[in-house]
Amino acid sequence: MPKSEESTKQALIAAVEGGGTSFIVTIALVKPKSRTWNNLTIPHTRFEILHQETIITTSPSDTLASTSHFFSKHRPENGYDALGICTFGPVGVNPNDDHRNDHDDDDVNDDNDDGDETAGPSSSNTSTRNYGRILSGSPKKDWRNVDILSPILKACSSIDGKHVPLYKVETDVNAPAMAEYEYTRNILHKDISSLAYVTVGTGIGVGLVMNGRPVHGMMHPEGGHVPIVPIRMGTSNSAEGDDFAYSWGDNSPFKGRNTVEGTASSVALSERMALLHRKDSTNSTAEGDYQSREGLKDLGDDDPIWDHAANALANLCVTLALVTSVEKIVLGGGIMNREILFDKIRNRTRELLNGYLDLPQVTTDEGLKEYIGPSVWKEHGAGLVGALVLAQLALEENDNGMALENSSNKCSSASKCKVTSYPMSAVALYGGILALGVLIGSRHKK
Repeated sequence: MPKSEESTKQALIAAVEGGGTSFIVTIALVKPKSRTWNNLTIPHTRFEILHQETIITTSPSDTLASTSHFFSKHRPENGYDALGICTFGPVGVNPNDDHRNDHDDDDVNDDNDDGDETAGPSSSNTSTRNYGRILSGSPKKDWRNVDILSPILKACSSIDGKHVPLYKVETDVNAPAMAEYEYTRNILHKDISSLAYVTVGTGIGVGLVMNGRPVHGMMHPEGGHVPIVPIRMGTSNSAEGDDFAYSWGDNSPFKGRNTVEGTASSVALSERMALLHRKDSTNSTAEGDYQSREGLKDLGDDDPIWDHAANALANLCVTLALVTSVEKIVLGGGIMNREILFDKIRNRTRELLNGYLDLPQVTTDEGLKEYIGPSVWKEHGAGLVGALVLAQLALEENDNGMALENSSNKCSSASKCKVTSYPMSAVALYGGILALGVLIGSRHKK
């Protein structure tokens, strides 16, 4: 995994994978290379799980209180060495926008309570510094402007409040992208500098690592909303299906019409499934079964629904390949448990590229299988591993003198504990992706 593979130091880390359905909270050891691994070790990592719990996502205050309580319950006197948080977005991920810089050293942990501090919209200060805060554009209205970092950071600090762990906050796709990137370089020994991680579930997110660093720019990538060239249904002259729009599209780019998320997310697929079934059947009872996303599990591998999903995701892969020249694309999330999608996506990607990139990665079966593939951590979840990797990277960057001068892996205030941001200029990058998608769409209409 990350670079200090030869390290003999053992560290205690905390990790949070924050999702719309649940928060997975974990305490783990980062083991020295020389230590014996056991069945608690996540494969291809040095993480040994000590404690783990799944917390159902409810209100921000209740969810963060439960999360904080978990860490404070297991907290050693001196707190944890590092904390990694990956969460749904949009979320502030630029450490230069950390509002803890606006406070004195004793403001983050100003008492000796058990760390069960909560945060919500009412607790938001007037600062525009948004590191670790869900942004106001979030589709999850109750979570807008919620500071998720502060209460968790307090629960992970020392009991006397004098020591705060190193920490990193990332999106729930950038963090897995970093984990997959580190695995590809350090375990598979592939000399790459870029990787994209795509999660396909209720929504679709894209995490990007370029030149070894996650892309931020003016916010972070939102590649699930780029436009696609849809496939037509019925005869070759039929436009049926081109105007399909899913119910979450009202506040999305392009209103969700003919976008990756508006076509291949579980929400869009289940709604298209219900639409198709309504046309084919007069049985209202059976139709009700198709309104639920659970109904996707009962579809056969030959159902045309999967062709729509594969086409949308192949469009995304083509966009990533043409705009970023990314060297590997990893597809994860619940929809990708349908394994027949991988070959469909690979074949459609090759078809859409139309021989323009004369490279074995996208022209041969073997190359495409390596270029577009599943996550290595399907069982444990790439999101959880991503959060753990964030904590480990915070420690390693500190050891390398990239962020802190304190060699004890601790510091005395949160304003000194943030880890330096990755200075990527992603504004032009993702502007290019959107422009390319619009161009493709306009050419299709012609």
